[in-house]
Amino acid sequence: MSFPPHTNHASASSMPTQTRNRSKELGSLGRKRNGDRLGECLVEGVRSVESAVAAGAPLVEVLVTEEARADERVQSMLEQVRVPVHIVAARDLDRIADTTTTQGVLAVARTERVEPSTLTGAIVALDGVQDPGNVGAILRTAAWFGADAVLAGPGTADPFGPKAVRAAMGGLWDLKIASTDDLATDLEKLRARGLAVYGADLDGESAHAWSPPHEAVLVLGSEAHGLSADVAALLAARVRIAAPPPAGAVRGVESLNVSVAAGVLLHQWLGEGRG
Repeated sequence: MSFPPHTNHASASSMPTQTRNRSKELGSLGRKRNGDRLGECLVEGVRSVESAVAAGAPLVEVLVTEEARADERVQSMLEQVRVPVHIVAARDLDRIADTTTTQGVLAVARTERVEPSTLTGAIVALDGVQDPGNVGAILRTAAWFGADAVLAGPGTADPFGPKAVRAAMGGLWDLKIASTDDLATDLEKLRARGLAVYGADLDGESAHAWSPPHEAVLVLGSEAHGLSADVAALLAARVRIAAPPPAGAVRGVESLNVSVAAGVLLHQWLGEGRG
């Protein structure tokens, strides 16, 4: 099936003959080991696919239902796509997708990871941040403030997992992404190249007094356990976000969500002409 004449697609077709095998492959991408093996990830929903297209993400193919293709917004987005576009039944798209509501649009992108040793600039390192929604929100925030890269350590949710990709809202494609099984060792290598390593910690100095150079690393730990001991031993300084006085009220909140803390610290580091 082809698109109407007014579109400028490079390729638009029904699913290829190996539909069943390819559908199984795509449906398995939510599991990291399969995503790593295939080197691909899912981008689900109109807004997420729009963001990926606008950012020049390394798309492989786009799947869309007939119903979604009739939408003017989707048509406009598809006109910018330069990879194969496959028209699929809604039930088939639902089998592949990680979400229950895909809006009838799903893209497949390559997962381009770089080696930690190649990272430069402003780097955000994640030390066991387990929640994929938080990881995605951190990616989105890091991209917004102009960070250059994110380094995901062990225990961290996969930045290319479906939930993280959705939460990143396109920010994933503006960053270099690296993963490591030994965060402390790779941070030590970055430190040996002259990059100062800082960590978010409730016992650190106030962020108001923190003024790191652009070429540096900010490490964010898990909300449950904080920074791991081997990573904490490498820090040039620990940084905290000071809460205002409770004004006599009983304070039931002990800390900020890690993605919110990332936003505050990234603003202090890179925002408003800094960095």
